[in-house]
Amino acid sequence: MSRFACLYGLAVLLVAGSLSADDWPQWRGPNRDGRSTESGLISQWPEGGPAVDWHVENAGVGYSSLVVKDGRVFTQGDLDGVEHILCFSEEDGSLIWAVQPEPVRKALAARIDQEFARYDKNSDGTIDPIESLELGRNLAGESESGDDAEETARTRSSVLFNALDTDEDGRLTYTEVPPQAARNFFDRADQPDPDADVDELAAARTSAALQLDADENGRISREESRRTQVDADFNRIDQRLPGERRGDGELTAEELTEFFTKQRPGRDGQLTSQELTAWLKRDLPNRDGIVTIEDLTRMFGGYRNGQGDGPRGTPAVDGEFVYVEGGNGDVSCLKTGTGETVWHVNLASDLGGGRPGWGYSESPLVIDDYLIVTPGGRDGTLAALDKQTGEVVWRTTEIAQAAHYSSPISAYVAGERQVVQFARESVFGVSLEDGRPLWSYSGAANGTANCSTPIIDGDFILAASAYGTGGGLVKVSGTATEQQAEELYFEKALQNHHGGMVKVGDYVYGTGSNTLICMHFETGEIAWQNRAAGKGSLVYADGHLYCLGERNQVALVEANPEEYIEKGRFEIPSTGRPSWAHPVVANGRFYIRDQNRLTAYDVRAK
Repeated sequence: MSRFACLYGLAVLLVAGSLSADDWPQWRGPNRDGRSTESGLISQWPEGGPAVDWHVENAGVGYSSLVVKDGRVFTQGDLDGVEHILCFSEEDGSLIWAVQPEPVRKALAARIDQEFARYDKNSDGTIDPIESLELGRNLAGESESGDDAEETARTRSSVLFNALDTDEDGRLTYTEVPPQAARNFFDRADQPDPDADVDELAAARTSAALQLDADENGRISREESRRTQVDADFNRIDQRLPGERRGDGELTAEELTEFFTKQRPGRDGQLTSQELTAWLKRDLPNRDGIVTIEDLTRMFGGYRNGQGDGPRGTPAVDGEFVYVEGGNGDVSCLKTGTGETVWHVNLASDLGGGRPGWGYSESPLVIDDYLIVTPGGRDGTLAALDKQTGEVVWRTTEIAQAAHYSSPISAYVAGERQVVQFARESVFGVSLEDGRPLWSYSGAANGTANCSTPIIDGDFILAASAYGTGGGLVKVSGTATEQQAEELYFEKALQNHHGGMVKVGDYVYGTGSNTLICMHFETGEIAWQNRAAGKGSLVYADGHLYCLGERNQVALVEANPEEYIEKGRFEIPSTGRPSWAHPVVANGRFYIRDQNRLTAYDVRAK
């Protein structure tokens, strides 16, 4: 027995010695470059992918990636519509805590009380189906009722018709419906008549619209169109003048007829009870229109966007604290053990920033005594906060670009310790000491969505974006007070959208518009391209790229500049949204977070 025990212990030590484990404490890993230093990982996946170590369905809605530190996994997500920071056990995925920062929780509660009082116009303690119409764009957030979609839709349609059909002609016109609701659903509920004469119907709608011409000059001004269906579509009907971005501010009969013929063919601009019922059943199934406090909380509890709700930024763990940034710009410091709030600021209301169109998406950077964030705006694109208190230490007052979707990174470049960020107009570097500007490069910016964190290697910096742009490498040179960025090459194929890039040896790997690209870092020469898992994100560990395609494909690819070698592939279930949260490799596990789902795969070599 003793000899067996000794041999077993030696075997365990040998296996343990072959595995180099590594936490993943911040966005893109220990060095913020998408690379893990782990070794001893499997180099070939079995069919169906690596074994699942644990899986949970309560990670919340959103696109935040995750961090792994000291036996815990941290991320952000909307739980029942409310933005939370979540902490799971690294061992088994059990939830340790899920919290809102206390100031955010209090502000939300106050807003819900205010909004409920605003919409409960008869003060009966209920926002009924008529009152809830004023919620406009939030109609889809209303409460569920029963499981008979047909009956629920018919009942709700009847309630609306009885209250809104003021002339009792069995049809709802645009002016009979509250403005917010009209803009929200009227044209979608108005179904085309397949038997209608499109030209005849367009002419009739034009004739009816011209009755708005109060001064009888043959044109409808914007003022004359107020509170009508024409008002809702005014800019689309008003055709652009030659060489201009907009029209002349008046609508002619010809413009009206062309719009109704091409954009609303076969639609009469009125709703029948049958049309409204069909729309309610299709777009708001089993929703009765009665809004509760809980419904309002879900409506206003976090960042909302047609491309997907929820937070986008990844936490950062530093010692006993975790730092987070939500979709609405709520930056908070919490205790890792309990989730207790230490401090909180909002990038917009407290720092004068401007939330980007798809929400604040950066992952804050902890460096020395600072937390670096990107509020954007006139007061300075970047801000260095005291990580202990949240107080502003410096702002980049000479750089006032709008915030975009990239996350900052820090490095020594051209002899100066600096912070590099990709904002709306350019990639730039500022001194870590005081935020003074050092250099700037605009070649890789697209103006729509600059997302990827740049790659820094010495004095060389590679930045890329999508939307028809590509990637460029610059070399930064100069002194601590005056630096320049010289473009060495630009490669249009490297249209890296959001998925980031990793440098391994002399080569960089990243996705373009729909392929995985291997490119020589210093020359821009493309070694190979392959569709692989499609456009998405990737990280590097132990000689391999862990690729997550936004359409749910997952692939293990050898980091080999000579050729594309795939070492395994599997597919994750679709959530109905793109898989945009970046994967993570930490301590022998491969993590994929896709909306509510968080899965830890065992990738340790046996």
